[in-house]
Amino acid sequence: MAGDLRVSVQDGVAEVVLDRPPVNALARTTYHEIAEVFSAFGDRTDVSVVVFTGAGERAFCAGRDIKDLAVERSEPPPADVGDPYRTTREAFWAVRRCAVPVICAVNGAAIGAGLALAAVSDVVIASESSFFSLAEIDVGVLGAASFAQWMVGPGRARRMIYTGERVPAQEMYRLGGLDSVVPQDRLLDDARALAKEIAGKSPIAIRMAKASILRSDTLPLEAAYRAEQDYTQHLSAYADSEAAIARFIGR
Repeated sequence: MAGDLRVSVQDGVAEVVLDRPPVNALARTTYHEIAEVFSAFGDRTDVSVVVFTGAGERAFCAGRDIKDLAVERSEPPPADVGDPYRTTREAFWAVRRCAVPVICAVNGAAIGAGLALAAVSDVVIASESSFFSLAEIDVGVLGAASFAQWMVGPGRARRMIYTGERVPAQEMYRLGGLDSVVPQDRLLDDARALAKEIAGKSPIAIRMAKASILRSDTLPLEAAYRAEQDYTQHLSAYADSEAAIARFIGR
């Protein structure tokens, strides 16, 4: 696909690489592209899981391209002038609501929107040299604060918001925001290995598991568990479920 994303699919695993030199910062058009690519996976039966990463080792995503933002502000108002940040939200929600699990392999800086893209992924693996930051305070904009709170809780997130500090991957892991931290040369191998394991499961079960999580993760416990039971009942009607039970008991 032409643009800022490179997409490939093999053996049920899609790889999406953000490739916008020099630091994979996002233009308005990139947000559109992210929304289109991740939404499209819902209709692809050949995709069971996505690995999302950035090109190079310097940055997964350095946030909004401030130069592009300055140009945008100098141009005539866009069609969505009443809600100028709708495009940004649609990109984040497309990743979060992706029909299949998204494994984010953070290879370097994850700043602002880069942190948000990691936060809306299902699993985040980071290289030892990577860091996370909310640098908006230093460039006169706001954003991604709610995503940081989602990852590490309000206490540390507020400090990140007010200071713009860089939080190393190991500290983000300690705070519960990451699944694992690995050497740079293992990052994609580990992400691909996990993706391969997930792709080996029932495609229907994986998609229903993701749908169940999205439906229940903001509900109170009792309502969340009821939602999960609803999906379990739905899944049991498929041959995949019966076959999985038979394999487990050795029939």
